[in-house]
Amino acid sequence: MDFPKSNYCRLFTLALFCLLFTGCQSHKAIAHLMNGYIEVTHRTPALTVEPAVPRVSFEHQLSGDKSTLIWPSLYGVNEVVQGDLAIFVGDKTYLESGAKVTHPRLFSVKYPELPVDITDEVLRLWSESAGKNLVMTLSKFRLVTPEETDGRLALHLDFYSNDKNWPDRSDLPLSWSQVSEIMTVVKQRGIVKKELQWHTLYLDENF
Repeated sequence: MDFPKSNYCRLFTLALFCLLFTGCQSHKAIAHLMNGYIEVTHRTPALTVEPAVPRVSFEHQLSGDKSTLIWPSLYGVNEVVQGDLAIFVGDKTYLESGAKVTHPRLFSVKYPELPVDITDEVLRLWSESAGKNLVMTLSKFRLVTPEETDGRLALHLDFYSNDKNWPDRSDLPLSWSQVSEIMTVVKQRGIVKKELQWHTLYLDENF
């Protein structure tokens, strides 16, 4: 008995769909940090010649395989974990000229609390210590990289600058008690917001 050509077409289409669907499934790799904090790498096979850039999320895992999402996309610099407190740099989405773009922001989190965007408060402290205008500091800010040094938190700040009177890079050392004070200030002024692309809840300072 001959098999209708239309059925061959349907089977071929179904097989192709299954192949594409299976190939598009993300593969996860977990890197354990400290005190339950983990990095989860989400790799999605690309359908083009160019390899897909993996997305890395920041999560907390108490036990077993289940974890709680803290932030959906890390920028790509190291996190600092001190006890139940974690400092990390995450991609945050903005609308610019109608298009979605991301910029790196500095967050702190004490699981299971919401992550707190402490970037502006950190830049305010730096501008005061460096004798710089806060508005200019906010506009020139490019990236912050956290690092633990000698039991303190060192924040390496990078700026966009063509001005000889403005540094390309500067450091802001903080004690852990100062970090807690920064978090308290932001929480007192802060409001709960939702990240534009991933809809993750966080606290942001409301100037």
